Amino acid sequence: MFKVGIIGTENTHASAFMEIFKNDPLYSDIEVVCVGGMYEESNKALQEKYGVEIINDANEMAKRVDAVMITCRDGKYHAGYAMPFVKAGKPLFIDKPFTVDIEEAKQLVDLAKQTGSLMVGGSSVKSAYDVLMLENAVKTDPKAVRGGTLVAPVNMKNEYGGFFFYSSHLTEMCLRVFGKNPIAVTAKEFNDNVIAMVEYENYTISLQFVGNSYVYFGQIVNNSGVYSRNIDISLTYRHECEEFADMLRNGKMAHTYEELILPVFFMNAIYQSFTTGKRIEIQK
Repeated sequence: MFKVGIIGTENTHASAFMEIFKNDPLYSDIEVVCVGGMYEESNKALQEKYGVEIINDANEMAKRVDAVMITCRDGKYHAGYAMPFVKAGKPLFIDKPFTVDIEEAKQLVDLAKQTGSLMVGGSSVKSAYDVLMLENAVKTDPKAVRGGTLVAPVNMKNEYGGFFFYSSHLTEMCLRVFGKNPIAVTAKEFNDNVIAMVEYENYTISLQFVGNSYVYFGQIVNNSGVYSRNIDISLTYRHECEEFADMLRNGKMAHTYEELILPVFFMNAIYQSFTTGKRIEIQK
């Protein structure tokens, strides 16, 4: 039995994960035993509903669980909460965004490589079936690709990191569909939307971060025409639980450390571009 803690109860993610692990027989070997974080009201609500303990101190929780899921809405808290578990070599799920700060992301994975701490996480949307179909369309004949467009929501005005709160979804979709080697980005913000032109080696694609919308959509332009899909995200919580459970059981990560933190570099490049008006090369 894997005893799991969840830090960050102020969103639907924590309660969705707890519901899946509690009621789905596929996860009879995983038990959420405690929750914590800065929001006492939501901590107590989950305690009352699921009978779990509240442990707000990450160092104390790390002594009491086999693994942790960090689901805080604001990514600026992810590294601080994660560090005690990484130091202890414990497996982690870190929700989107992995972090908002590049140096914190690098510090986490550098330490994880030393301690053997396994990680999954980031945006759940990258594992949606329709995203995988778009990825397959690119991989089938990458030389035929001439461009494309990806669309996802953004929330520019919030208390959870502004642009960084939701932008991980679209950046991770892009990296999954078009590849992990974007070269540079030029972005503009207007009317609570952000449009980013992302340069790859042989083509440029458009990322449309759309405010006040919950549309997820992808389109690929190639020599044969246009391939489009509306993206269904209804099963993404389950995809995240599957990846986390597989990692616990098999001791293998679904993505490399570098793949987990690349979206942090990408998001920061987009943010820097639309705040400075400059073309920004994406760090590797």
